[in-house]
Amino acid sequence: MRGLVKQLKKWVPVLSILPFLLGAAGYAWAGERLLDALYYSFSLYFVNLVSDSSNLFVEIARWTAALVTTAAVLYALKRVWTRLRWALVCLGRDSVAVYCDTDQQIQFSDKEHYVIYPGREFRPGAKSHIIMLEQDCESLAFYEANRERLRGHPVYIGLRELDRGFMRTVPDVVFFDIDGAAARLLWKSLRMWRLGREHLTVVIWGSRHLGQNILDYGLLLNLFAPKQEISYYLVGDSKLYQISRKRFCAGNGDTVSFCDADSPSAWEAVQRADVVILAEEAPAEQVQALRIACEHGEVYYYAPSEVDAAAYLNFSGLHAFGKGLYTDENIRDEALVQRAKAQNYDYVKAYGHLTPGETADEAWKKLDGFTQWSNISSTDFQEVLPDILAARPALTLEELAELEHLRWWRFHTLSGWQYGVPEHGNRDAEKKYHTCLRPYEDLEPEEKEKDRAVVRRVLHHVS
Repeated sequence: MRGLVKQLKKWVPVLSILPFLLGAAGYAWAGERLLDALYYSFSLYFVNLVSDSSNLFVEIARWTAALVTTAAVLYALKRVWTRLRWALVCLGRDSVAVYCDTDQQIQFSDKEHYVIYPGREFRPGAKSHIIMLEQDCESLAFYEANRERLRGHPVYIGLRELDRGFMRTVPDVVFFDIDGAAARLLWKSLRMWRLGREHLTVVIWGSRHLGQNILDYGLLLNLFAPKQEISYYLVGDSKLYQISRKRFCAGNGDTVSFCDADSPSAWEAVQRADVVILAEEAPAEQVQALRIACEHGEVYYYAPSEVDAAAYLNFSGLHAFGKGLYTDENIRDEALVQRAKAQNYDYVKAYGHLTPGETADEAWKKLDGFTQWSNISSTDFQEVLPDILAARPALTLEELAELEHLRWWRFHTLSGWQYGVPEHGNRDAEKKYHTCLRPYEDLEPEEKEKDRAVVRRVLHHVS
């Protein structure tokens, strides 16, 4: 549908001059001089019939020219009204400009947000700006073109191809990932820790951006037993993913395997899987094939649009996911970010890194983008820890601390870090070395205490 609209817009100039060409031809056919024919035809746009000459071409031009003029006037009035409405909306306390190429609307949880959708037309009056064009290069180019006018305003840039964890720090800019939100919500709804088993097989069918996010978030959130063994399979062309995650270290019995979609090993994994996730929009027959091949597990398929043919399939254990992703919570992540800021503030206070009078926001802004994202990842895991503990009450404080360290270890190695001893301190952000990227039992007592402190913080809020 979007492609059809774009094609029609390209033809608008041609359709607009068609009445002029028809009218000129008609008047010339009626015997008028060429210059007069052109003048008479042009006057039709002003609903002004100058000449009495008439034939089929002139009549068609006469009516279509009036329609073009009417449409142009209405369009101009609409533009004036839209700009006026945008200006009024931008006066709101929390006005948000959303730059996108689709008709997708963002859902806000309250009525205090005033939102406009100006396409690719920059609106300087808005208090914050969300940029989510079709391609990452277009979104970043839009930001660069308006960088000076955006200075001092919160900016949220959506990523569809690049990974949020690899982005460099840009002042006042937060990168968000709708695929990442889909992955987070999926795993939090699956609640693997409640299946009652520690040996599980998960197949992620589709190795594009969404599939990669589902695997990454699964590795970070599905941590519920020190001796667990989850076998992950990513099906599809994953060469680039394997290159970017070559330093990943599971740190326990979990494994990651890669299969081509047409390989026997992929379908063998589906057959014995506990969970199969179709991480791409696919025809209903592909969903059907995976549901039939998966003999004992549950199948989840990505279906973000309202039209879902697979919903009519008469299978048990078949679930859709991906609807309702465009919400303020998933894009601006205000609640999650605020919790991450509070956690960082507690940390810098506890370890003496806080300057006198410094606020949580000021301490947060001193962090580079990667460290901010690391805090957000920790807070994200803390959200599921109470549910993990409710399902597995035998877990001790030390085991939970080990799981938190394992999550931190995985987060860093997924982002290209590895164990190393820097010349100064315990980390080197340039070389991506850290002395704590090793098993929990090998850590110094003070480092273990940091992981325990995170768990105690969660348990305190639960109680």
